[in-house]
Amino acid sequence: MKKALINIREFFWPLLEEESEETGSGEKDIHLIISDENLEEAFKQKLRTYENEEDRRKEIEKKASLYISTISIATSIVVAANTLITGKQEYGLPIKISVVITFVLTLYAVRTVWFSTKALERGNYSVLDIDDFNVEGGKPQFYKKLIQSLHKITERNQSQINLKVDYFTLAQEYYKRAIIVICIYAFIILIFCFFIPAQCSSPV
Repeated sequence: MKKALINIREFFWPLLEEESEETGSGEKDIHLIISDENLEEAFKQKLRTYENEEDRRKEIEKKASLYISTISIATSIVVAANTLITGKQEYGLPIKISVVITFVLTLYAVRTVWFSTKALERGNYSVLDIDDFNVEGGKPQFYKKLIQSLHKITERNQSQINLKVDYFTLAQEYYKRAIIVICIYAFIILIFCFFIPAQCSSPV
């Protein structure tokens, strides 16, 4: 029964699932057993992983910005249409339905913008600095130090990026629900105007 209620709540009002906090496993040095001749290739692969995480973060922020702009425009159109309808009619059934749907749409739009904004928030990200390059010894020591540093930075930034992904996922869920509500709104207006014209006509 409880699971069914949770599923119903998730269908209408998704929430962010609580996860156990990570203990910062990326802070520890990894034991490198890579041979010296393969260190350069290992460094390239680790750098690619770091860059992929950065690209993932940028893509999330790009999509979050797009959600904010599109949901704002869609909501404005519906609100304007609702204002036009309510301004020409008596307080009948179409008006009540329109107001309820607009209220639900506003809630979904606000949640979409809220979580999109959370996904766009600046976080504390680690980057390579001079200490990571200032290494004594030859190439093997240099590459080993960079691999260790990139591993720590990638793991450290990953939790922040994953949080952005969670926020974006919720924004996406509310965005989809807002689009569904807009479709329902348009369908109901169509029904009232073409199949029940008396309900959609202006009062004399």
